[in-house]
Amino acid sequence: MEQTLKKQDIMLLLNQARLHDLDAFTVEEPYFHKPILDVEFRDDTYWVSLYGKSAFDHCYELGNYCHASDIPGFHDYKDCLISSGLLHFENWKEFVEWIEYLYRSEIDPTISTKSIFLTIDSNLAYFRFFSRRFPLDTREGTVKAEDFDYLLSTIVESEIDHHIRDKYNDADLKMMGMYTHIGDIRFNFRNRGKLMTRKAKFATQELNYIRGKLNAARVRGAVSKTDAEKNDIRIVESLENFAWDRNIATALISSDRNMGSHAENSEIPYFILEIPHSIDRRHQVSSSVLLNLLHDLALTFGAVKIPEMQVTLFGIWGGKTDADYKDEAVQAWINPGSPMLDTITRDLKAMDGLKPFNQ
Repeated sequence: MEQTLKKQDIMLLLNQARLHDLDAFTVEEPYFHKPILDVEFRDDTYWVSLYGKSAFDHCYELGNYCHASDIPGFHDYKDCLISSGLLHFENWKEFVEWIEYLYRSEIDPTISTKSIFLTIDSNLAYFRFFSRRFPLDTREGTVKAEDFDYLLSTIVESEIDHHIRDKYNDADLKMMGMYTHIGDIRFNFRNRGKLMTRKAKFATQELNYIRGKLNAARVRGAVSKTDAEKNDIRIVESLENFAWDRNIATALISSDRNMGSHAENSEIPYFILEIPHSIDRRHQVSSSVLLNLLHDLALTFGAVKIPEMQVTLFGIWGGKTDADYKDEAVQAWINPGSPMLDTITRDLKAMDGLKPFNQ
């Protein structure tokens, strides 16, 4: 059975697993069927056990595969751990204190009389920064993303849009079948976005959030299609000019140290978030973080398998729409032999019956 599920509806699978006395499950990548995640049920939370770089060391098997770079590796996996909210940035406490100071500046005219406009570099769009990291609990109380104004550089938009480009064709699928163990799953990838395209579409949802929910003002700049460092300089320069012309204050958030240097030279307040290097193996997470993680892994890897549930979650499939990207949907394929099939089918029908009342 195939069923498209919004991210929050993946909870249905987790609830059914508990009802069927399943106290743990494994998540496997589809290319070599190797585990990348272990999840244990614990009351209202979950314990997630992570895998290290060695779990993604497939180079020896991909020597002749012309698109080996399109097989997600450890760094893509780590990006999912960050974007889901499972991993915090190394200097997260300092960032919260920095945001707290900016918030005080917004509400206390004795600190600053200028409105503060937050903005991000393209790297934080890939981590779904504002849509998933806020609200923040500070000593001043809860700080919501909506408590600030926002700017969004058109150069950041262009850098991300530039990667929405490549799709799998039949030759790609043939090579994938020859040099991995992916089997028939790969045919769901036909004419769908390759790895960088998928990641860019994921980041685009963050841009949509900033443009829509946060009502960001767009700052125009001339993009270079060949020089990323030049783009960083142009982003900062355009922000500086925009702020001067309108007598506002802007604050830049990035995870690129070079961006911090550019911002400092332009006298723009900034904060550089540090990517975690040392990662604990076990983490206690909420259901929202786990749902983020399952979605992000499915999208990044194209699909992930949960053997204990006899379920495959596809992040890409034929007919996936822009609305599916917005809903962070996955397509769940449930093996006809799964013991959960009947009850899941029943619950899905009940959910479909409730849709008219929720629209």
